[in-house]
Amino acid sequence: MFTKTKVVIGQLGSPKSTKTQDVREYLREFLGDPRVVDINPLVWKIILNLFVLPFRPKKSAKAYSRIWNGKSFPLIENTFDFTAEVEKHLDPHIEVNTAFLLSKPRPIDVFTDWVSEDKDTRADRVIVLPQFPQYSESTVGSVYDSLGSDLKHLVNIPSITVVAHYHKLKAFIDHSASMIQKYLDEHAPDELIISFHGIPLRRVLKKEDEYYFHCFETFELIKQKLSFPKEKIHMTFQSRFGSEQWLGPATDEYAVELVARGGQKIACYCPSFVVDCLETTDEIGHELREELFEVGGELVFIPCLNADQSWAKDYAEFINTLALKDKKSLDELFYHPDPKEMREKLPEQKPKTEPMSEQGKKNIKAVFFTLFMDLVGFSLIFPLFPAIAKYYLAGGRDSLGILAWFFQTSQSFLPADRVEIGSMVLFGGVFGAIYSFLQFFASPFWGRLSDRMGRRPVLLTTLSFMAISYALWIFSESFEIFLGARILGGLMSGNMAVATAVVADSTTRNNRSKGMAYIGIAFALGFVLGPALGGAFSLVDLSQYFSISGLNPFSAVAAFAFLLSLLNLLFVWKKLAESKPPKLEEKNQRVTNPLKLFSKIPYPGVSKVNLAYFFFILLFSGMEFTLTFLAFDRLGYSPADNAWMFVFIGFVLAFVQGGYVRRKASTVGELKLAKKGLILIERSQYVTAQFFKRTKLTCNVQPISTSNNPLSFSLSPFSMTRAKTPTRCVLLVLPVLTR
Repeated sequence: MFTKTKVVIGQLGSPKSTKTQDVREYLREFLGDPRVVDINPLVWKIILNLFVLPFRPKKSAKAYSRIWNGKSFPLIENTFDFTAEVEKHLDPHIEVNTAFLLSKPRPIDVFTDWVSEDKDTRADRVIVLPQFPQYSESTVGSVYDSLGSDLKHLVNIPSITVVAHYHKLKAFIDHSASMIQKYLDEHAPDELIISFHGIPLRRVLKKEDEYYFHCFETFELIKQKLSFPKEKIHMTFQSRFGSEQWLGPATDEYAVELVARGGQKIACYCPSFVVDCLETTDEIGHELREELFEVGGELVFIPCLNADQSWAKDYAEFINTLALKDKKSLDELFYHPDPKEMREKLPEQKPKTEPMSEQGKKNIKAVFFTLFMDLVGFSLIFPLFPAIAKYYLAGGRDSLGILAWFFQTSQSFLPADRVEIGSMVLFGGVFGAIYSFLQFFASPFWGRLSDRMGRRPVLLTTLSFMAISYALWIFSESFEIFLGARILGGLMSGNMAVATAVVADSTTRNNRSKGMAYIGIAFALGFVLGPALGGAFSLVDLSQYFSISGLNPFSAVAAFAFLLSLLNLLFVWKKLAESKPPKLEEKNQRVTNPLKLFSKIPYPGVSKVNLAYFFFILLFSGMEFTLTFLAFDRLGYSPADNAWMFVFIGFVLAFVQGGYVRRKASTVGELKLAKKGLILIERSQYVTAQFFKRTKLTCNVQPISTSNNPLSFSLSPFSMTRAKTPTRCVLLVLPVLTR
């Protein structure tokens, strides 16, 4: 049927060089593959770009530099050498090419060359042979994706066969066993580790990836061929990445444990790879060797098959049979262990934490979305406070005289030259505190009510009234309506306690931290996106386009918050199931008196930590909340500028917390890290104060007179001396460092 066959021997690839930038680009493409990292794409992009790519490339570049020969890496050269050796033994009707997923030449290059060849003599069939003996979604699955992406650009496509795995190929098993036996005879190790590349355990238990089973079949077939005590041959997994639980036991930990048991000399072979690469030459041959040396052990590193002539010759026979002979001939080249028997012998892999139920996962996702939308709506107003105070004061929209009374009272204890801006800062602080104060008292109430009535009805109620509060804000031309909207919003924002309860209901003690992590992510994303959207919508003044009573310059922001709250309400109605346990014990129900939250907790040290954190937040939040007024007064920031400041702070906070703090907490220690943070607070506040004292940037304050409010004034940020970019960066960075 086919006159000529093109065989493509595929491999993963390596970076262009050992430069950090080249390694970063390699990791960006590799780790950006949804087959390689299969968590939520949006979440992973944030993690990858904020916490992985800024740090890991430098460390990986050092590892790659240890295996760099000045021109290339072992994986590239060994693959080309293997292909050349295989080509010597192929039938004349078969041609062979090499391609890499992440290096040149790529599969698209092979197919581009095929298109340019003579149509009458070129191959009419392509066989793709990924050099991953065991199948996994993260390796061979990625090959399928790459081929699909490349082929969609071609008009004429040849017949294509992809060999998904060949771990039971006699040539692979026999030559691996021969290579191992050679080193066992030469070095006489005490123990033998057969180490496979690891994958997250979730892929095996939840997605039923066959990789683990293929690894076990490989392990058993090789073990049967060896002249070595079977009880001293161990299967392990290497190359862990991230905090998720992977297949185990871990190669490095298990090898150290073997030394502790008395096995001084440990041999290691890696049959997930057919050519040596970073994971074998450096991770095992260098890093594991050092780990064993530190505990008094010795490593016997067994290389991969690489371009071994006998192996290449037998692999060529496999290709010839695959391309030219029948299925029976092909079957004779493979071992055929009983799959049922193998699965019965397969060691059980147990998760360290109890997996969440499917309904629990759905509830947590619903809570994540709910909190995210809540916090976006809540933080929309952050960059607007100076402009809001100016609007209600200067426009005479204080019919009850609340603002006039407030500013008149504040004059008695403010410096004469700072009365105007000082009053505005006090106004912003008090006004923001009202919302938080109400939330403080409402949270235990809503939490207690949800313990009795259920989480879902309480969430639906609070979200409904939250939407009403935003609707009031849309038409709050007068300050009194705006104040009422904020009071209602503060009372309803206590639903965050209910959302937290949903997470507690949907998880167990062992996996609760994972559920709570979603709350932290929702807070971080909400506080980053909310101020940015608030600044963006502040540029739209609906009162200029519609003649509707009550509209004000901030109605667009309020309208967007209103739409978010409606969407949030609809989502909870459709997606959130009731999570409250049928019989919630009285002792586990929450109290309605928030002051009782300060009572002693029966866990050593927890009460002191809570109290310390309370005072820290009490003082620090004052600086955070008045930051917009400082930027407005001294640097002339508009609402849009303040929005970008919050976005910058949010990203840097995420970068520091997720990058530095997360990594150092376990090594430096939580207490020491907390002390460093407190020292940074003191230093940064001092430097900030000295900076503004020396620069003496001031705002041009122009008194104005209105019949309703003689104390009103106008702040003109656009008439002040604007700080240059470096100056503004100092203001932005220092508050971030204090966290």
